[in-house]
Amino acid sequence: MRKVLRQSRIAYVVLAFLMIVSSGCTLVNTTEEPSQTPTEVALQATEPLETATPRPTPTPTEAPLGEPTHPITMGFVLQPNHVAAADAAQEIAILISSDTGLAVETVIYPDFLSLSTAILDGDVDLFWLQPLEYLYLNGEGAADVMLVTNHLGVYAYGVRFLANGNRGFVSYFDNDLGESYGDPLSALQQFAGTRPCFISPQSLPGYFAPLGLLAETSTPTLDPVFVYDYSAAIRALYVGGICDFGVSYALIGDARTAGDILQDIPEAETEVVVIWQSEGIIPNLNLSVARDFPLNLEVKLQEAMLDLMDTPDGLTRLSTALNYEVNALKVEADSFYAPLRAILAPLELDYQGITQQTTPQ
Repeated sequence: MRKVLRQSRIAYVVLAFLMIVSSGCTLVNTTEEPSQTPTEVALQATEPLETATPRPTPTPTEAPLGEPTHPITMGFVLQPNHVAAADAAQEIAILISSDTGLAVETVIYPDFLSLSTAILDGDVDLFWLQPLEYLYLNGEGAADVMLVTNHLGVYAYGVRFLANGNRGFVSYFDNDLGESYGDPLSALQQFAGTRPCFISPQSLPGYFAPLGLLAETSTPTLDPVFVYDYSAAIRALYVGGICDFGVSYALIGDARTAGDILQDIPEAETEVVVIWQSEGIIPNLNLSVARDFPLNLEVKLQEAMLDLMDTPDGLTRLSTALNYEVNALKVEADSFYAPLRAILAPLELDYQGITQQTTPQ
């Protein structure tokens, strides 16, 4: 009986073992991952393959300044109807190119505002500037004088103070020598508390320069009368009752001998007297160069411009292009403007505002 029970137990154990093994096999089969569908295989095939990082494209090197693809630019301020001037400016560029072997082209601007914007943006290399325009751009670090024009026999002109001889002011001017003598402080301080006749609020020789000279000598005056014309200033002084003293240009002529004055009141030349006259403190129109312009090219262009003046039509072409009579050119440094800067310093002028609103006279 015990033997039968033992056999039954063994059979039971064997049966249980087989059931466990069978159950384990089933668990393994149920954990297998399902097969991929055709759609999933197709999606995997369309995924982009990793590629190498592309190398940056090299930036083309700019041609040297003066090459045909990178020409030197010379700026002129001309109106659209100034056809002859524009043609002459282009001829000048061609002649300079021929002389130097450098590519030079003319760029025309309608006003100083457009020109100065281009200069400050570095779009123009050479440019013609009036004195206050130069002081503005030089102060901005954008321009250095290269050449100064000779106009009516001088490279810089001056300022005259005049009055009716009956007013009792003492003259510090030698008519025979055409120059002043003595102390300018004594000469100008005679005008303290009197009324001037100035030309216009934008005029350098007819307002800013004389105003600076009066400030420099501590000479306060009454509010000015603006007469807007040098002949009108002479007439006002001759007639009297309008202003006590007046101003005009010096070294480039005599406002008292203008054609209309000689015709109408020839005696004004003797009755309106020069009280004092400055030296040449206002430079003429100049050719300036951008501050970062290569020095070796600057020297070449200086020589080419001076060579141009020696040609038969050089001065005529330049005068036509500038609408300004040019008798010669001279190399000058920024120190040429030191006297003008000193005279205008007490006024603390806004050069940008003055030059971009109107053309100084």
